[in-house]
Amino acid sequence: MRKVVAALLFTFIGFSTQAIVIQQDTKANEHIINKVPSFLIDMPHEGHGALIAPQWIVTAQHVIFYDYQGKTLTIDGKDYTIEKVVKHEGFKTAPKHLTQGDASALMTFMKSTHDIALVKLSSPVQNRKPIDINRSFDEKGKIITAFGRGATGDGKTGAIFETKRTKTLRTMQNKFESAEKQWLSIRFDQGKSALPLEGIDGSGDSGGPLVIEHNGKAKLAGLFSWDYIEGNVESFTAGLFGNSSYQVRISYYADWIDQITNESTK
Repeated sequence: MRKVVAALLFTFIGFSTQAIVIQQDTKANEHIINKVPSFLIDMPHEGHGALIAPQWIVTAQHVIFYDYQGKTLTIDGKDYTIEKVVKHEGFKTAPKHLTQGDASALMTFMKSTHDIALVKLSSPVQNRKPIDINRSFDEKGKIITAFGRGATGDGKTGAIFETKRTKTLRTMQNKFESAEKQWLSIRFDQGKSALPLEGIDGSGDSGGPLVIEHNGKAKLAGLFSWDYIEGNVESFTAGLFGNSSYQVRISYYADWIDQITNESTK
């Protein structure tokens, strides 16, 4: 989970997004999990994706750092060849001048892009169970459980970039504060407003799945994407209480996902 000012600018300018950051009054080991969720996939360079079909992974497009076609993706010690990567045509790279000074124009730009991609493997993933995607648009206010191996820290002092190098798998809770067009957002609360495992994504968490319960079943609702910044970009500190981050809204892209994955089976 990556995040240091630049993190939010994700791949646009070569930075990453943050890791799971926790409350300072929560024991750090309460967020660490040893069993990898069946649908969680670690991407080749950094970040994550979610297995949504035996041969298909959905991820944030900014974690596709180079041409992954033909490259190897290792899952549970077994190598799988990446057959192709389908990037959303609406993905845009932020102009460099927006990454300096007041963040308002950059935030407007970030809301206009589409940070999603699909990765097809040459063979089905063994011993893993895909997760169904959420297709309902009633996400606002719902509690999420999320996962990532990014940077960590606490809400009082913020994320510590170097901690992402351990790639420790953590989980967190939060709830969707807003749901608008292609984005969902969460805010890092504290005290009585916080959930027991309250947290926010950090650098290296990009593409990490946010899961909700819908009609008693786990559904993939979002993917970690970018931080919301107020004020000056250069003075932003990731992972502080009160910070918000935006996530790819899977329900918005359900038809696009269906079109791509169904076409490949014809």
